[in-house]
Amino acid sequence: MSSRKKQIYAALEKAKEPLSATEIAGNLELDRSNVSRHLSELFKEKKIDRIEGRPVLYQIKQDVSSQEESKLLSFNHLVGKEESLKIPIQQAQAAMLYPPKGLHTILFGESGTGKSLFAECMYEFGLTSESLSKEAPFISFNCADYAQTPQLLFSHIFGVKKGAFTGAEQDKPGLIEKANGGILFLDEIHRLPPEGQEMLFTFIDKGVYRPLGESSKTYEASVQIIGATTENSDVFLATFNRRIPMSITLPPLSNRTLDERFEIVTLFLNQEASRLKKKIVVEKDVLLAFMLYDTEGNIGQVKRDLKLVCAKAFLHHRTNGTPHLSVGVSDLPLPVQKGLLKVKEISERTDHFFDAAARELTFEPGAKNVVWTQDTTQNMDVYSTIEDKVSSLSKVDLETIDLEQLIENNLNEYFEVYVNELSRNDIHQELIEPKIWKLTDELYNIAEEKLDRRFNERTRFTFSMHLQSTIERIRNGKMIVHPNLNEVRKKYLTEFQVAIELSSLIEKECGVDIPFDEIGFITMFLTLDISDDIEKQDNKVKVFLLMHGKSTASSMLEAVQDLLGIESGVAFNMPLTMEVTQMYEQVKNYVNQNKEELTSGILILTDMGSLNTFSHMLTEETGIVTKSISMVSTLVVLESVRMASVGRSLKEIYQNIQVSFESAVHGQFRTNQTLKKAVVVTCFTGEGVSNKLAERIKPVMETEEIQIIQMQFLEKAAFRNRIDDLMDTYEIKAIVGTVDIDYQNIPFFSAYDIFKEDQLTRLRQLVSKEISVSELSHSLEGAIKSVPSLYALLEETKQVTEKIEKDLALVLEPGVDMGIFLHLTFLVDNLLTDKHQRLFNELEQFKKTHRYEVDIVKMNVIVLEKKYKIEIPEDEVAYLTEMYLNNKI
Repeated sequence: MSSRKKQIYAALEKAKEPLSATEIAGNLELDRSNVSRHLSELFKEKKIDRIEGRPVLYQIKQDVSSQEESKLLSFNHLVGKEESLKIPIQQAQAAMLYPPKGLHTILFGESGTGKSLFAECMYEFGLTSESLSKEAPFISFNCADYAQTPQLLFSHIFGVKKGAFTGAEQDKPGLIEKANGGILFLDEIHRLPPEGQEMLFTFIDKGVYRPLGESSKTYEASVQIIGATTENSDVFLATFNRRIPMSITLPPLSNRTLDERFEIVTLFLNQEASRLKKKIVVEKDVLLAFMLYDTEGNIGQVKRDLKLVCAKAFLHHRTNGTPHLSVGVSDLPLPVQKGLLKVKEISERTDHFFDAAARELTFEPGAKNVVWTQDTTQNMDVYSTIEDKVSSLSKVDLETIDLEQLIENNLNEYFEVYVNELSRNDIHQELIEPKIWKLTDELYNIAEEKLDRRFNERTRFTFSMHLQSTIERIRNGKMIVHPNLNEVRKKYLTEFQVAIELSSLIEKECGVDIPFDEIGFITMFLTLDISDDIEKQDNKVKVFLLMHGKSTASSMLEAVQDLLGIESGVAFNMPLTMEVTQMYEQVKNYVNQNKEELTSGILILTDMGSLNTFSHMLTEETGIVTKSISMVSTLVVLESVRMASVGRSLKEIYQNIQVSFESAVHGQFRTNQTLKKAVVVTCFTGEGVSNKLAERIKPVMETEEIQIIQMQFLEKAAFRNRIDDLMDTYEIKAIVGTVDIDYQNIPFFSAYDIFKEDQLTRLRQLVSKEISVSELSHSLEGAIKSVPSLYALLEETKQVTEKIEKDLALVLEPGVDMGIFLHLTFLVDNLLTDKHQRLFNELEQFKKTHRYEVDIVKMNVIVLEKKYKIEIPEDEVAYLTEMYLNNKI
């Protein structure tokens, strides 16, 4: 224990009453943020107790309290122990009691089903049954945190020897060493790559392991592995599945009884009342709604939705001075309210939960219940956020901010409204510290380079405000939890990696520790750019936003319009009392009355599938082409309105939204660097067929210039992730394998293709194609005299042709790139010497059909037009575009 931590611990020992971090910092004359950090460490080490409230108080660990917590965290206190969880608990107990050291176990279950808590209960059972010693540790690790950097992942689990890789300046023990004699819980174990699974094999089989960088010595440890995954067993190597003898599946919430759902909801409300030390009065229909609504996120989603409902009630309590917290049906998010639509179907099954005369239920503080997690700091601390907002109102007198808008059930909407409020209140600007302004510019300069995009002043400004409040919050020891971190991390992989790098710089400059959850918010800022000014054009695609609720659509659209600084889009609110047919007639009447403005088409964005059916009917009845996208977030609305406002076609917007928001394109923002060429050869085992294919292509490859990488193909998503990782180091020219892969526009050659001479030749041409500017310059000497430097012109046209190929996301047939390169070079010469140019047949129709591609070509040739003071005719732009489209692989 460090001397400062000992000093803080001693102060708590001497204190007669529990102390806050502020009081300890004042008494010891220490920095409050450092005190908070040490207190958090002492709490995690189970040396002190934390008493939730305002403020949070700390005291020396009480033995009785410790015993009570241990008792609460057990199978006996899990909801459903005699029903849906009965068999899983029996399996878990058998795994812990199995001689001599228990069985390695894997927990299967959808996100939010309580796998982490279940693992902790297994550990507590091991302690109470004495199958584990009292000193046995429980070490938890999320494999997803370092899934993109396998070296760090392996070093965390197995340890690292000094010099194993750059930055490894000393020996570092791994989690296996720390968990010796106890349990190592590996959450999201499916993110462990095959190499990591193999390393775990050795340990499971023999009880020995090697730290990263250790080549001669092995280490022993006795550790029971518990893994958790949202995937099925197919994502693991078969040999891995065989080594985990006990598999336990936790049921989704949809498979649990109404009694269990009632108990889950009431347990949580009791917990919130105790945490806030405030009575919570809840309408009966609120409980019914939470018991019956559909949840994709299972118990975790119920927890999040209940937390935000309580936060809204707490906000009302703080701003209006009410004696207690009140929650009514009108406070519920729309998806939760929908649960009440099911009441009539099962009304006889809900009677026994409530007194027939009661309209409300009261939850008093004081109850001690473990709901979903042992670590209470993992709860979203939105109450602190509300306190911050209430106090900030008095400081800056911004009466226009609607605080209730800042607490929404949809993370993206919450984020957009938050950014909107920050960006449109210029009064904040003078409150930003110069140091924060400077740091923000440094961060965004790095982000621009890494992501190859530009962030305007307005975007930087809004982030600086967020950053200033974040640093203040961290220094005050206030926790923040990103409620959708995993989704953001997966969806915006590239931005998340950049955010990690930026967080390191923030930590260095500001002396704070940036948690992973805050990195999630930084990631979201990197995915959003608030436009300064968007050119206004007439008769563009019109975006319709159709959503259930009295003001949901109009509120979301208003936030987007404020962010973009435009008034594009139409919102249609559908109160719960309105029939779907009534809404359809309203939308159809609008279309019929405004047909002249809608000739470019309509994109309908809806929140639920029932409204998604409008598209086909509107097209049939009005003649206006209509597309629809369901289950939208504010970010989808933002991007749709932005693209429509700059004149993109309906087809372009529709396809772009589908592609952009299905998954993150890893290579979209990759930095420009010289990468070594590679060909990936793959089969299901990574050997056998893969070896044969590698032998087949080696003779036609320039092996010194081109790396042949053999890979195992187990599952498409995992394979794509590994391709993404390789693309940081290699320019992958082709994939050769037994399973057809269409990914990242990388040409694919099947095993059948490779044993055809013409296809093998095509692969060689594709991989080896390289245009030598110096050789071309020498051979064309005397043919082009209109420019001062032929070499410079060739360099420029080469860069332009390659950039167009990249921006169009296509790969040209071998040799075609040279032809286009030379064509563009001679085109510049012809324009400089006033030689006659061709006319493109049916130019207007081609531009209309390929507007997106024509725009890309046109934008890329601007550099040549400016440099040589020429204007490339639209006919020639069309010819160039056609060359690319007709010769792509």
